[in-house]
Amino acid sequence: MLSFVELREKVKLASGERTVKSFKAGKRKDKEVVLAKKGSKFSVYVDGELLDNNYKNEKEAQTAADDMLKLLGI
Repeated sequence: MLSFVELREKVKLASGERTVKSFKAGKRKDKEVVLAKKGSKFSVYVDGELLDNNYKNEKEAQTAADDMLKLLGI
């Protein structure tokens, strides 16, 4: 049986996407970052909002998420 948190994470993703990596980020570790994959493309979600969905590999998506958080000063 899924917990409420797992169910909520599954609802946030678009159809056909699966979670590759999920972690907390930011200075206070209060932002949730999810890397998802659909086909051969990777997507980045920050606090449930789609950042971008056109990355070639997981490392590129991870770098983009880190850069965005640094840019925002979070």
